[in-house]
Order: sequence, then structure tokens, then C-alpha cells
Amino acid sequence: MGKAAGSVLTAWRLETRVSPSAELLRVHVTLRDLSAEEGENGPALHLMAPPNSGPGIKESASVLVVDATNVPSPNGAFDVLEDAVCAHPGALVVGAVTGRHSALVWVRVQPPSVWQPVGYTVHVHAKGGLPEFYASALYGWMRWWLENLDRSALPDGFPLGVLLPRPPEMVEIVMAETSARLSIRNAERASDRPFEIHDPEDPLYR
Repeated sequence: MGKAAGSVLTAWRLETRVSPSAELLRVHVTLRDLSAEEGENGPALHLMAPPNSGPGIKESASVLVVDATNVPSPNGAFDVLEDAVCAHPGALVVGAVTGRHSALVWVRVQPPSVWQPVGYTVHVHAKGGLPEFYASALYGWMRWWLENLDRSALPDGFPLGVLLPRPPEMVEIVMAETSARLSIRNAERASDRPFEIHDPEDPLYR
């Protein structure tokens, strides 16, 4: 991408729509002009923004996407992602593009008003599609899941995000005339502990 770590692309206003099926959950992502407004009976829109956007856009973004394609491994992409999460406490989903068809995506599981970010990170990989929109696909799934949650037994004001499960292992993202199957798995930092050699013949390690 040729950009500094922590910046990527431009801001978009996006519409997401989920088509569940027995075989595969599909998230349709439609790009709209930034001037589009979410009317009372209009489509559900969210704002995706890079961290170098203007304050008005950046602070209103539900999804933030950063570039982590040229950072040292094994944990450089996690550093970029975690810096973005901490710097933008209002974002519900934060993505870090790690390659042409891969990204780390962090999903918040507590209200944005809680300063200390709490969430989980998944690695998203595909054989196609644009990785800067993988985070929006997961946002669309998240919003759909919460909208279909049975709230009848929950107390008023209960933070629904704490009930959010991990996303399915496979989700299809559909954009315009293209689609791609996203493979989603749990992502964790590589261990910082040095490799230790244990003698299998030593009785202490039996």
C-alpha cells in the first residue's frame, strides 16, 4: 500500500445487509457517498474511517481501519491494531490490514463509554475481496446478531455486547459484482518467551 503504519485509504459510509442460510452467512456491503444519511425508514449505515480522517469523521466512525502491511513480525500488526483500539475508544470494530487478502479485526464486547477496551481479535483471510472492508463485514454480522437477539429476559440497559459470540468460521462478503469467502479464526500474539530446550530423558520433565 505504500502508506505509513496506522493509516489506510479513505472514509466510506457503508450499508450492510445479512443473508443467513443453512450453508453460509452472507454479508452484503454497499458503498455509499459520505453525504448519505440514515433516515428513519432508510437502510442501516455505518461509517468506516482511517485514523488520518478529520476529527468529525473519525470520532463518528463505528469501524476504523489501519494499515499494518509493512510492520515487523511476529507482533507488529498487533501493536498497530492495539494502538488504534486505544486511541479510538468510540470504534466498535477496528481492522488492521496485514496483506492483500488478510487482516486482523478487533471486535468490542463492552460499551464504548468504558475506557479500557475489552474485546477479541480474529484473523480474517480470503482468496479475494478487499481486506479494508473485512472489518465492515464483521460489523454487519455483529449488528445483525444483536438485532436478532432475544432480549425478553434481559434487564433494561443491559450491555448487549457482552453476549456477543465469536463470528462464524466462514462468512461470505458480497460487494457490487464480487464476493469472497472469509476464513475467520482466533488470533493471539506470538509468545515473547524464549524457546526452552527440555531433555525428554530428564526425569524432571517426564
